[in-house]
Amino acid sequence: MMSLFGVLLLLAACFPLDKEEDLRAGLRGIVYLAQTRRFESKSTCTAAIFDLASDAVRTPAVRRVSNVREGIELAKQGRIVAFDVPGLTPNMVSEQMMSINLYEGMGLISSFIGPSMECMDDQFQVDVYYALMTEDSMAIYDPTSNAMMLLHRPKKLLFYMRGNV
Repeated sequence: MMSLFGVLLLLAACFPLDKEEDLRAGLRGIVYLAQTRRFESKSTCTAAIFDLASDAVRTPAVRRVSNVREGIELAKQGRIVAFDVPGLTPNMVSEQMMSINLYEGMGLISSFIGPSMECMDDQFQVDVYYALMTEDSMAIYDPTSNAMMLLHRPKKLLFYMRGNV
């Protein structure tokens, strides 16, 4: 006979981490959303791709920084940070974050390579990798929800990744 705790764990595994409508509502305060291209949410992860009406971020909800150290300090305060650092890809930004502050840098990376990978098929992973490795993308980090976003400016796309790490 299964214990009550076991039943509760089984039920919790059935519920997604995010609901698309709720996620869209939250993101409307961060970026200029258009339609949803992809959305997958399981109990451990969420991964989504959204079309954007603009490649800009909304302020004051998001602090746009051109310096990694400044972004780390804002993230420590619980602020959503858009790392718009000239000459750096989002991957390079995360590497600099880890070299400056390992804890904050790991938060950014674990949102991507951690549980969120389970919500991505192969093509999604290829697309995210491209966005992560190009200077045409801007990394946006929300420390309160442990979410990483990649805003790919040329195609006006937002990649959203979150794990329950």
